[in-house]
Amino acid sequence: MTLTRYRQMAMVTTIGICILVVAGGVVRLTGSGLGCDDWPNCNDERFLDVSSGHAAIEQLNRLLSGVIAIPTVLLAVAGFRAAPRGSGLRWPAIGVLASVLANGFVGGMAVLGDLHPFLIQSHFLLAMVSITFGLIAVRTASNRPISWRSASLSNPVHVQLFALVAMTAAALATGTVVTGAGPHAGEEDVRRYGFDIGAVARMHSLTVILAVACGAVLAWSVARRVRTLQNSMSSWLFVAILQGGIGYAQYFNGVPEVLVGLHIAGATLLWVATVRLGLSGLDATEGGETAAGRALESEHFFRSRVTRV
Repeated sequence: MTLTRYRQMAMVTTIGICILVVAGGVVRLTGSGLGCDDWPNCNDERFLDVSSGHAAIEQLNRLLSGVIAIPTVLLAVAGFRAAPRGSGLRWPAIGVLASVLANGFVGGMAVLGDLHPFLIQSHFLLAMVSITFGLIAVRTASNRPISWRSASLSNPVHVQLFALVAMTAAALATGTVVTGAGPHAGEEDVRRYGFDIGAVARMHSLTVILAVACGAVLAWSVARRVRTLQNSMSSWLFVAILQGGIGYAQYFNGVPEVLVGLHIAGATLLWVATVRLGLSGLDATEGGETAAGRALESEHFFRSRVTRV
């Protein structure tokens, strides 16, 4: 098993989980959350049932979950075969598998629990955990592995990165609370949070504003100190601002299904951009480069000297 194959499996798994998140949103937005009211069977009579539109949508979502499980398991196996112990490839692969399995259990409990909002909320957040492990696996197998040891709270860029990741995670979490109090429950007459939708929406909006503010501060630092992060930083700002715009548009237009679906996809994309930025910035230094970059330059210099000799 080569590192290239491991990385390909990690990418396929991560992309598949992102697609699954959006597919889960489609189930909820079409009111198909209880199209199959049992688990793992569709209902008390059939394991598979596509006799109605809602059942077919939920059944397709479950089928997609089973398909995504295949590369997830293969990635875990590859983590043990691609490199020796201590290479850093095993734990993110196991993390993906464990979180995906846990999410399957939570999804089943959500159906049996009549789509309780806390279980639906947990379902989404666990998917973000799976995506995090998947992106770590991709980066670990790349030609720029993660430099965990170089992270330091004495580095202002690292502190700003931590604040950005934390506030983005908070924005996603508060967004799920808004979802749990909003009108799109996945089925009529199921339990919702008893919060005032306006109050929780304002709380979510505040966390989004703070996350964007952290992004603006980090962008200023990146422009002055770590030029290698400018592309990742620009991508994060673009996705964050676009996502915020979609959020405000859906709120002031009565949360139509299409905009809510776009917001779910945007939230997933924003978390991908956040994790990628965080991993890229772990080895950021004050001198406008990265520790990995300096090590690579030193290696090239050493090789050139050896060649001359």
